Amino acid sequence: MRKNIFWSILTLLLGFAFSAGAFYFAQSFSRFSNSSSFVYVVNHLNLASVVSADVLELAFVGDIMLSRNVENSVYKNHKGDFTRLFENTNFIKEADIAFGNLEGPVSISGQDAGSVYSFRFKPDALNAIKAAGFDALSVANNHAGDWSRQAFEENIFRLKSEKVYPVGGGVSKKDASAVRIIEKEGVEIGFLGFSDVGPKWFEAKTDKPGILIVGDDFEDIIKEADRQVDILVVSIHFGEEYKTNSNDRQKMLARAAIDSGAKVVAGHHPHVIQEVESYNRGIIAYSLGNFIFDQNFSEETMEGLVLRVYFERDQIIAVKQDKVRLNKTFQPELIK
Repeated sequence: MRKNIFWSILTLLLGFAFSAGAFYFAQSFSRFSNSSSFVYVVNHLNLASVVSADVLELAFVGDIMLSRNVENSVYKNHKGDFTRLFENTNFIKEADIAFGNLEGPVSISGQDAGSVYSFRFKPDALNAIKAAGFDALSVANNHAGDWSRQAFEENIFRLKSEKVYPVGGGVSKKDASAVRIIEKEGVEIGFLGFSDVGPKWFEAKTDKPGILIVGDDFEDIIKEADRQVDILVVSIHFGEEYKTNSNDRQKMLARAAIDSGAKVVAGHHPHVIQEVESYNRGIIAYSLGNFIFDQNFSEETMEGLVLRVYFERDQIIAVKQDKVRLNKTFQPELIK
């Protein structure tokens, strides 16, 4: 009798956990904060019940760096074919919109600005990124100016030519602050990008190309963008490198972005995965880690988070998280 009561109670509890969407599945590595908002967390078992023709899937990944040892590996192991880096990433194409952080310019021009680590990617690398299914890329990061403004302007031109939206940078402050809008199924999705780690000298000005840096107008820019779209995504390059937890400033900026109208905040820069939280009917990924990078000195830097956020019109109805791990030739692979 006691055993029957025990199993009855257990069954009820498990049913409640599934219906509330609070089940933490094997692929989930995030921690959701307590808040008044509610987000349904899904896994492979209940994802099919969420996805329909009326639901938009937005996929977010972290840092994409296709220079240095990644480039060397492409020529050594993949016959110079950058598209082979993305052999195992069909989930990018499957999303309605895919977004990542481009950690450096695509260019054949410019001069090394003297950064300790200077990145510049070959045009073939951009062709591979486009073919992989990316629709928008943040250019607001601390490596955007590694090869001078000339290389950065070329990068913006090349991205626009390939119809991949450059987010958080432009030929002027006005251009860098302009929300990039993608329309899908009658829904307008906007993207903004900011860097909170500089470089300050590369900030976009009225008459100078550069990136959008977090300043006093941070919330005003977001509010203005929110008025123009149904769904607003804000990308922020922030935090401390190699720290697996967000800091107070990250929390302050990310939550201010949500309070100002963003539905998703996609963070990067730490090169490792940090927590994800539900806040005020939005989702914050403080750091998505590395998607493609050559930092093979630790397991943490060879992993990244794939965050998939599902929208019905302008409302989040589900979130799914998976990890990717980079193999020896720097190809990201989903962890089963």
